[in-house]
Amino acid sequence: MSKNSQDELVRAYAMLSSLRKNISQMTDRNVPEKYVADFHNVLDRLESIGIGVSEFRIPASEVKPKVTDVSPVNNHGGGGGHVSYSKEKYVDKYYLLTKLDALLGYIESITSEKPKQIGFHTERD
Repeated sequence: MSKNSQDELVRAYAMLSSLRKNISQMTDRNVPEKYVADFHNVLDRLESIGIGVSEFRIPASEVKPKVTDVSPVNNHGGGGGHVSYSKEKYVDKYYLLTKLDALLGYIESITSEKPKQIGFHTERD
C-alpha cells in the first residue's frame, strides 16, 4: 500500500471511530441522515484506495422520515386516522452502529500484522 493510501486509510479509520463514538452517545434511537452521508463519504474514500466496502453501505430503504404525529380514527364516521412524518430522514441508531462496528472490525483485520484466525480454536491454537 502506498504511503498516500495508508494515510487515507488511517484518516478514514479515525473518522469511523469518531462517528462510532458520537453516535453511540446519542440518546435518540433515530440518527439524522447527515451521519449516513458522512459514513458514505468515508466509504467512498476507502473505495478510492482500492478497499471494497460496498456491503457496509446503508441502503436507501433504511433512511426514512420518522413519525411525528398520529391522529386516531374518528369513531363518528368522520374519516380515518392520519400519520405525520418529519421532513428530515433518519436511520436506526443500532443498524448504523452495526455497520460501523463491522467496518471497523474489517479494517482492523486487513491491517493487522498477524492474520486473525476465524472460527473456533482449541487451547493449542
